[in-house]
Amino acid sequence: MTALMIEGDEEQRYGTTDRSSSKHKKSDHRHAVTAAVATACVRFGWGQSQFVEAMLDTPAKAGNNARNMVHRKGRQHGVTYLERVWERAQDLVGDTRIIASRPDAHFDLLALRDRIASAHWKGTAGSSAMRVMMAHWHAAYRAGGRKYTLSHREAAEIAGCTARTAYLCATKRLPRWLQCTEVGSGDKGSTWILLDGPSQQRPTSMGAQPEGGTSSVSELRNGELDGAVVGRLMGLDAFAHRGLGSSSLKLVAALHLRDQQSVSELIEAATVSQATAYRHLNRLAEHGLAFCINGIWELTQTTRAALQGVWEGWDQVAAEVGTYGTSWRRQQRHQDERAVWRGMVIPRMRERRASNVIPIRGDEVKPGYVVDGMVVDPMTGEIIDGLVVADDGRFMLLDDDLDYDELTRRARESQMMYLAA
Repeated sequence: MTALMIEGDEEQRYGTTDRSSSKHKKSDHRHAVTAAVATACVRFGWGQSQFVEAMLDTPAKAGNNARNMVHRKGRQHGVTYLERVWERAQDLVGDTRIIASRPDAHFDLLALRDRIASAHWKGTAGSSAMRVMMAHWHAAYRAGGRKYTLSHREAAEIAGCTARTAYLCATKRLPRWLQCTEVGSGDKGSTWILLDGPSQQRPTSMGAQPEGGTSSVSELRNGELDGAVVGRLMGLDAFAHRGLGSSSLKLVAALHLRDQQSVSELIEAATVSQATAYRHLNRLAEHGLAFCINGIWELTQTTRAALQGVWEGWDQVAAEVGTYGTSWRRQQRHQDERAVWRGMVIPRMRERRASNVIPIRGDEVKPGYVVDGMVVDPMTGEIIDGLVVADDGRFMLLDDDLDYDELTRRARESQMMYLAA
């Protein structure tokens, strides 16, 4: 953090500042750097006045954003901005759980899983993003902390989606959930850090009804899903894109968290539309995974046994919906892609690299001028004393120590000969 304070975000871990970036992205990057420094200062026990003084009265690059505000709008505006950032940093540090052991890390990850499951994952894109986010959570749980290594293909295999979907979700749709600190290579995946995500409160898109009525949907449309069920079922063939799908997955997770729910309650819990809820609930009932009594939906005993690991009939459900073998084919395709990359692409990239040799300039010594390491006259074959071949391939004259005037004269002559040529 000291390097970030003094030198700025040279590695661009908090965003991008290239010319192709929009003004909004550049502004977000500057604010993210300021907020990161403020959080670190709060953790180190600084005071607010010390933070403001360091950002405004020192040449630290992290304070460029605040100093630009002072230059444009006055010092009071910059001080007010820094005080606001400082208050948010204090709130963040105060709410942050201190992780001092491995059990604390596991407890933190379990709380994060519940936060992921209760977030707002609406629509097809949101459901795919939820799968990818849970895949990254599984990788972090195996690593024992929020920092882990995972490739997009591995995330796709865990989430039960394509590698392209995993890439788009991780890089485009989850900016507040994931942070890539190191881009992977052909031998290892990228290094990621799990974040806390955006605010849990999401306004409904339905809004007020005509004639002054109110919507039957709550103003806060956050999901109520069982994160453990989502992580256990999302990689199965039965819940693939062409199978039961992500909507059925969310409905099963919602019913497992709180059984005996009506359709309107499931719409709120799973963040799906009414038509989607009816369609997928009927599909679950057709395969014996859920049933309805007087408008109240429940999971069958078979589904409950399956979620506890007793029933192993998911392959049969996948065969009924026509998606059996999807995960196996995906893994085989990824293995073939890795083999092609390591066997063909990487060697070709190495061949295209410039070789570590001295470039030919046209003024090197020809082979006929050197015999047994000595320079000879090509016409007579006599050895020329005091003339050798230097490391760069050119002639070098070995003379006795010359005085300054002689060296100046020879340099002047060489310059005149060069200009005349």
